[in-house]
Amino acid sequence: MSKQIYQDKFYTHFDVKKYHKEYQQKVQNIKWVSKHGFYPFIHFQMNCSKYTNDLKGDKFLKEKVRDIYYAAHIDRFIYEYYGNRLNNQYNNYVKSKGIGKVSTAYRNCMPGKCNIDFAKEVFEYIVKCKSAYIFVGDFSKFFDKLDHKYLKEKIKCVIGQESLDPADYAIYKNITRFTYIEAADIEFEKDKLQRDMRQLDKYFQTQEFQQFKKKYLHKNVKDYQIPQGSSISAVYANVYMIDFDKKINDYVTSHKGLYRRYCDDIIIVIPMTKKEVSNGRTNKISKFIYNVRDDIPNLELNEDKTEHFFYGNGKIRKLKGQSNLVNYLGFTFDGKSVRIRDKSLFKFYCRAYRKIKKVNETEDEKSFNAGKKAVYRSYTHLGANKNSKSYGNFLSYVYKADDIFSQSKLLESNIRNQIKKHWYKIDSKLKR
Repeated sequence: MSKQIYQDKFYTHFDVKKYHKEYQQKVQNIKWVSKHGFYPFIHFQMNCSKYTNDLKGDKFLKEKVRDIYYAAHIDRFIYEYYGNRLNNQYNNYVKSKGIGKVSTAYRNCMPGKCNIDFAKEVFEYIVKCKSAYIFVGDFSKFFDKLDHKYLKEKIKCVIGQESLDPADYAIYKNITRFTYIEAADIEFEKDKLQRDMRQLDKYFQTQEFQQFKKKYLHKNVKDYQIPQGSSISAVYANVYMIDFDKKINDYVTSHKGLYRRYCDDIIIVIPMTKKEVSNGRTNKISKFIYNVRDDIPNLELNEDKTEHFFYGNGKIRKLKGQSNLVNYLGFTFDGKSVRIRDKSLFKFYCRAYRKIKKVNETEDEKSFNAGKKAVYRSYTHLGANKNSKSYGNFLSYVYKADDIFSQSKLLESNIRNQIKKHWYKIDSKLKR
């Protein structure tokens, strides 16, 4: 097993914490996997609320939560191994169809590339167009809506077989008919928060777990939805979109444009004059996109929430939407300069201020100094290490983004300006 595929993670779950090397032969054995009894996922909701602008330009908080499911250790090894295998088959398939560059999320064939590089590619393409129409949208409740029967047919297309092998079928069946237990129910039963049980080898002993499951186990009985959070679910999502990607990309490239999809976020850029926009050419393009959407089961690309822009004379102008900024993969683009999305900075400072508040409440000097050091490490340039892949903080990411965008001859980066006062904002709030 390659370390690039597997990472030993020692969170607490329903099975004991494991090293992947001890399970290499079992995981690679198709017959063993086909008979493996999968544990339930643990489910929780992640708060993804964000600040956005209304039609008047005023900011408001848009409430949003995302359902996350995480697997037991042995199950995660299986999903990672067979997810990587399916990812390789997917890469070969999309390359043969001429859409190898369309999907940029969850790929194992783009080493060293991240969302910063993908955003840079799109923004540079916009500038090169001189004038262009830009379509930005996302699929609502993407993982929650994936149709099981359609997904299975697309998997068979990708692997080039009329049926799934025993391991692939066992995994497909477990992902589509997944079972799960709420994290809150574990905390209720144990009368402890999850963070206070991290030292446990597992949450329950075998007999105790069987009784617990009888009370709290949930099962997906719908003919759609897969759990977001497992590594193979991410690959399934890309596989599900092969027909959509092929049809949209063929159409867009025939108009000398660019189409990219990052999981459930899509962006389309087509060279176009202002006169062509006035003559309604954008309506024909968006109609084609929605017609393709309707050909794929359960895709929800809400027409009211899609944004349409025109780029010309170095400026972005909204045709339909709430802003004159293109938001893509965590960055905003105004036609010339690139910035980190305000939402990301807002979250960064909110987390920092919460931590500072706790540190300021400590009574003894030793605890305060330790907390102060931790704040500096997590929320200032003192903890940023842009040359490390494993360590650093949010500012490490900011510096990396600025470095990448600054290399462009077509774009201006205003990213460092956004955080130039971070030291004053953080340090001034520490009382002692």
